[in-house]
Amino acid sequence: MSTESTGEPRAAAARLYGAGQHREALKVASAGLRAHPKDAALWSLGAGAALALGLTADAEQFLLAALACSPDFAEAHYNLGVLNYERRAFAAAARCFARALALDPKNAQACNNLGAVLKELGRLAEAETALRHALLLDPKNAQACNNLALVLLAHRRFDEARQCFDRALELNPQFAEALLSRGRMSAEAGDAAAAIACFDAAIAARPDYAEAHQNRALVSRAEPGAPWIGRLEAAYGRRDRCAPQAAAALNFAMGKTREELGDYEAAFAAYAEGNRLRGAQQPFDESAEERWLAAATRAFTREVYAHAAAAPAPDSAARLPIFVVGMPRSGTSLIEQVLASHPQVLGAGELTTLGELVAALRAEVPAPADRPAWRARLRILGEEYRARVCSGAHPRRCVVDKMPGNYRYLGLLALMIPDARVISVRRDPLDTCLSCYATPFNDGHEYASDLSVLARQYLRYQRLMDHWTAVLPAGSILEVSYEALVADLEGETRRMLGYLGLPWHADCLEFHRTARAVRTASFVQVRQPLYTRSIARWKRFERQLAPLKQLLAPLTATAAGARAPVG
Repeated sequence: MSTESTGEPRAAAARLYGAGQHREALKVASAGLRAHPKDAALWSLGAGAALALGLTADAEQFLLAALACSPDFAEAHYNLGVLNYERRAFAAAARCFARALALDPKNAQACNNLGAVLKELGRLAEAETALRHALLLDPKNAQACNNLALVLLAHRRFDEARQCFDRALELNPQFAEALLSRGRMSAEAGDAAAAIACFDAAIAARPDYAEAHQNRALVSRAEPGAPWIGRLEAAYGRRDRCAPQAAAALNFAMGKTREELGDYEAAFAAYAEGNRLRGAQQPFDESAEERWLAAATRAFTREVYAHAAAAPAPDSAARLPIFVVGMPRSGTSLIEQVLASHPQVLGAGELTTLGELVAALRAEVPAPADRPAWRARLRILGEEYRARVCSGAHPRRCVVDKMPGNYRYLGLLALMIPDARVISVRRDPLDTCLSCYATPFNDGHEYASDLSVLARQYLRYQRLMDHWTAVLPAGSILEVSYEALVADLEGETRRMLGYLGLPWHADCLEFHRTARAVRTASFVQVRQPLYTRSIARWKRFERQLAPLKQLLAPLTATAAGARAPVG
């Protein structure tokens, strides 16, 4: 096979691909491959065109054929990494990008993509190393600047992240992803005006940028005739041209907007379509969840804690970890913001630390058969949690970890950190579930895409919390009702501070003025004074929520009010 004979179809396919004519490029590449089936570069070009057209299965076959022809073809490894990234198969993508980089060490884009994938895998230190190396290879790589900023943001290194975002926008002022990220950072810090300016600029650069529309809707209450709503409606009308994830984002943005404008039928239709699209991408294994719940309730019985004393009183000289738990959208961010307004409390946000330590425990000690060794390991992990979360230069005595899903680990937590304080937040089940259904979650809440599955997940949560209430030592948990907090902010705050051993401080009543980054779906709400419009929100959609309401019928329709510490 001579270069002359293979060069023409390859050059033609490359020319069409470069011009954005992906369907024509795929046709030319496919025709050329019938005559030249060993041309790895032509297979790779066909794969790129197929991937651009959303034909991921075809793209994978093209790339595997390219690598069969040439196992050390760096470009094919790179493109296979892109395909796996699009599929969210991040571990496979990382291997592909690492292989491409090993074969082509000066490939800054492979290095950038490797850093981005490592971030998705939670390997933040490795991600930072890869992205800084990408910038050494190509100091003007705006994508690497943006990705490095996201890693620094995950590390809560806010000043460095801001500088990286700004550098990315210096390199490319129309960089929509960097504008989105910079806007999100401003919104989380409470600067709504700066956030809106960034989101509007991102939409101007890319009119159908779904995530920018979604975030623009999050930071603004809809008013009839607002120009940003017109731009959202135009993008929404073109959503059938978008990838499913982007179309889902536009639906959630439109659902919120229509709800605020009072068009509840249209709002729910948008939420339903968004959830249908999200659910197709993120299936949820209910049977695995049931097995986990059964195993947890069997393993953690009253006998496990029979010789445990009541939770000790807070030590005024020690750093006190506080865990705020509950179902997502139950009011955990509000509780954290109120507590973090106290001068002795640091709000650390939704930390993954406890879940990581529990995962390590499972890997090292799969079952608590050797109970003394198991308990000793738990205490070591408890000290590791303190070292990672409660140490540092900050002068505040209490640290709030408000990862809602930590409710799953309360049995372990009582043995790991016996003096930890746990605040369990309850909200009307129908309001909680509706808010979950209407929220554009990222990974981790796949159950929220189907009303019946969502209701059953809430019931599982309720069963587990009832179990912890029955078996844990007295004083382990303080339950707080969202509705009670809204009705009596000062009374409920005094009750929480008393449980934590903290003196009263009036700043807690001005929580919306507290300057701190809030990196949850409630980053807008906690900047506002207390309001009641979210109470009984479900009644706007009572007909559509009938399946949810029926399944949740065993529970009370409204929160029963806060109760004393339980045990």
